[in-house]
Amino acid sequence: MKISAQFMPGDLPVFLDSVRKAEEAGYARAYLVEGQLLWRDVYVYMTHGLAATERIVFGTAVTNPRTRHYSVIASAHATLAELHPGRVVLGMGRGDNAVRTLGLKQVSTSQLREVAPKLRELMAGRAVDCDGTDIRIQWASEAIGKVPVMLSASGPRTLRMAGAVADIVMLQVGVNPEAVKWAVDIVKAGAEEAGRDPGDVETTLYTAMWVSDDLDEARSQTRWAAACAANHVADVMRNVPDHGMPEALTRLAALRGDHYDYASHLDPSVERSEYPDEVIDDFAFNGPPERIVDMLRALAAVGLDEVAPCYLNGRLDEMDVVGREIIPAVSALAA
Repeated sequence: MKISAQFMPGDLPVFLDSVRKAEEAGYARAYLVEGQLLWRDVYVYMTHGLAATERIVFGTAVTNPRTRHYSVIASAHATLAELHPGRVVLGMGRGDNAVRTLGLKQVSTSQLREVAPKLRELMAGRAVDCDGTDIRIQWASEAIGKVPVMLSASGPRTLRMAGAVADIVMLQVGVNPEAVKWAVDIVKAGAEEAGRDPGDVETTLYTAMWVSDDLDEARSQTRWAAACAANHVADVMRNVPDHGMPEALTRLAALRGDHYDYASHLDPSVERSEYPDEVIDDFAFNGPPERIVDMLRALAAVGLDEVAPCYLNGRLDEMDVVGREIIPAVSALAA
C-alpha cells in the first residue's frame, strides 16, 4: 500500500515547502485539487511543484470535462509529462466543486467513459473523433510515456465504469472496511467485465488523516471528511435507487447539512457537531500511529492500494510524523 498526499493550490511558498516535505517524508504522490473559484490554477501549481521536487509524482485530483475541454486536459498533462517523465497522473471526475460552484450539472458517467480513452490517444499523439472532427495534438507522441488516467468515483455506476477504463480509481467512500470493500469489489468487477485484469487497476482513497495520541484532537482535525463525503453519498442515493451502498455510507444522508462549504475544508472552527465520533471514525484515519496502522492493514486486506489524505498544505510536522511512524510500518506490511 502507498501513502500519498493531497494539496490545495494556494500560498505558493507554503505549497512548495509542503510538497518538498512530502517527498522527503516518503509520500508516493502529490495530488492537487482543482477549483477555479476557490484556489489557484492547478496546472500552474503542478508545474511549480514538479520543478521543486525530484521524485514525487503529481496528479490532478481531479479535473473535469465540463469546465475544461478534454483536449485541453490532455495537452496540459502531456506537456507536464514531457518535462517530467514518469511523474504525472491525469485525474478526472464528473465534476465536484469546480462544477457545483458554477451552478452547473456534473457530466454523466457515460460521458466520462467516452472521454477517458480519448485522453490516452491524444497524449500519445493519435487522432480521435471530436463530434465528427478528427483532432490530434500535433507535437505529442508515445515517446512521452504513458500517463496513467485516474477517475474518481463514489457510486456503483461510476465505480464499475472506472474499473473498465481507468488505470487508477480514486474512491471517496470513507475508511470503513465494509464500505471500501464494497467499492473495490465493484471496480474489480468492472475491470473483469471489460476483459481486463483487475490487478491492473489501482485503487486509491480520498480521505483525511491526523496522527496524534490525543484522539479528540485527531477527530477535530478530520471531522470535515464525513461532511464532504455526504455530498456524494446523497447524490448517489437520490440518483441510483439500487445503489447497494453499505450502512456505513447511507447513514450519512440523515446527517447531511443543506450545503457543504468547500472553502472551509480544514477549518476547525466549523463545528460539524451533527457528525458523531463513530461516523467521523468511518471517514478518516485519526489517533495514535498504531491505531492508524491497524486501520490501514484492514483496508489493505480488502484490496485497497493507496490512501491519499487531504489537505496537507503547511502541515510539515504532521508529514514528518507520518514519515516516521506510518510509512515505514505500511512498507513493512507490504513486504
